Amino acid sequence: MKGIMTKKYHAERKTKLASKYRLRRRTREVLKIINKYLKADDPKILDLGTADGLMLSEIKKQLPKSDCVGIELSKELIESCKDKNIKIVQGDVQNLPFKDESFDIVIATAIIEHLDHPMKLLEEAHRVLRPGGILILTTPNPFFEKIADFIGHTEKEIHQTTFGLKKLKTYFKKTNFQILETKRFMISPIGLPCELTIEKIIRFLKLGFILLNQLVVGKKK
Repeated sequence: MKGIMTKKYHAERKTKLASKYRLRRRTREVLKIINKYLKADDPKILDLGTADGLMLSEIKKQLPKSDCVGIELSKELIESCKDKNIKIVQGDVQNLPFKDESFDIVIATAIIEHLDHPMKLLEEAHRVLRPGGILILTTPNPFFEKIADFIGHTEKEIHQTTFGLKKLKTYFKKTNFQILETKRFMISPIGLPCELTIEKIIRFLKLGFILLNQLVVGKKK
């Protein structure tokens, strides 16, 4: 696996404009999906590659009855989490240490592109989800990745591969997920005024390929 983060990543997510924005925007998209498809008042939620748990903490605040668990490989990042209302275990998202059908929602934001065996993430997510459970996955748009690498916005060799929506949908179908929705989002790496409205217009004009991130939502049949 490439791109295992350290406590420096935690510091950037707290202070660096671009890092703070990406975290906030991904969290917003995840919460929107959870609220749209949530059926239980007290869901059990698993965040794959949770890092310092900042997204999971916000989800717990918004859904106080939920049971929020994260899994993270980096010990430094786990130690950075000070929220006692969530639980983070150390482990590999490609080999989850959880029982079958034990979660209602699995979240995988900005993690699949780091993996040696990305299909294993979806297989394991499917295994630990209860029937009807939801997988929410995001990953950078390959178009943006090329630009970001060229201008030095991302560290070289941090990602194993990139995924377009077509490839992601194939992965979901191969692992027996029913695809509920797909979309591209995020017009700027640091945010813009009226960005949500701008993005709606971009998608309406069929120019979504210029948006920086991608989201796929799948349901376990």
